[in-house]
Amino acid sequence: MLAWSFSARTLDEVSSLLRAMGRHRYVRETSHAIHWSVDEALSDRPLFAARAAAFNARLSREPALDVTSRDPSLWAYADTEVIIEALAVFWTKGDEAARAADRLREILEKSELGLAAHPPFRADPEEPPHPELILLDWEFFSIDDLDPERHEGALRALELAGEEVDVSASVYEESVCIAYPELAAGAPQGVLPTDFLIWSDGAYSYVDYVFRGVAKAARLVDPPVGIRDLDE
Repeated sequence: MLAWSFSARTLDEVSSLLRAMGRHRYVRETSHAIHWSVDEALSDRPLFAARAAAFNARLSREPALDVTSRDPSLWAYADTEVIIEALAVFWTKGDEAARAADRLREILEKSELGLAAHPPFRADPEEPPHPELILLDWEFFSIDDLDPERHEGALRALELAGEEVDVSASVYEESVCIAYPELAAGAPQGVLPTDFLIWSDGAYSYVDYVFRGVAKAARLVDPPVGIRDLDE
């Protein structure tokens, strides 16, 4: 996978980016999820109380459930607005963010999951920590599923680039790792320390074209930066 950096460092900018990604015409599917520990840490808020209650009810039914495992069911689906609400609690400077971070730390330590120790937004992409707490994933249409009229721009970009591509391959995107350090210390002054990253495994010219459209739709001040931009 290759990463693109987006000029999104404030909560409002990241929120605009996530919304633009979710509704973009090249996106086949948005698949976001929140780890049970985050729902529990935010359970004093109505939006997360029901999510935490549902998980606790499951624990009552399944006492042998290993809450420290990598079982995908320990992450519950969340739409974009729920994700933004969770990020807003942790990334808005003030007492509420501090209390949420303290509560999350207590939950992770009590459950013996432990705390990831990497500096915020500097996790090793090859070996991300466990657990990642918020998962942000998307799937773009494969190239052979693009409509010649509706998706003319990307098809033209591919033609001009002359890349050899697998036109039938699925195209997946995922955000930078969001684990404990990112939530608890990622925006101590309400601003992220670095531009927000999104990774993709698709054909470079295709993904770059779509990401530029996403950044424009999100009204970010600059276009995204990919590896080929760094080589110029």
